[in-house]
Amino acid sequence: MAKSETVAVALPGASLGLGMKFTPARKILDAGGILAIATDWNPGSAPMGQLLTQAAILGAYEKLTVAETLAAITYRAAYALRLKNGQGTLTEGSIADMQAYSTPDYREILYLQGSLKPSLIWKKGKLI
Repeated sequence: MAKSETVAVALPGASLGLGMKFTPARKILDAGGILAIATDWNPGSAPMGQLLTQAAILGAYEKLTVAETLAAITYRAAYALRLKNGQGTLTEGSIADMQAYSTPDYREILYLQGSLKPSLIWKKGKLI
């Protein structure tokens, strides 16, 4: 898998909802694979739609760094969807959907496991 463009998409909410093991995210990354994290939000197997909560739980369980976890819900997720033109990244000229959080330390966004809510939200580059 590491030698391909295949993206392993972890669905921690489905693992929680179904009582199944989490995706072996640490092993995938250590082997050179590409990892994205998504919610699979649905009323049957994954009723928890909070992406940050799910990513934080998977990251803590699988011993992912903050950078690895944030990458998995941003640019690696965009890569899995085959999005182009800088989507999933904050680069000059890109049209961003972005959130900002009132915290002195960016690591708290994941550490607080979904309890920290966005203070500012941009959609297609415009503050809403």
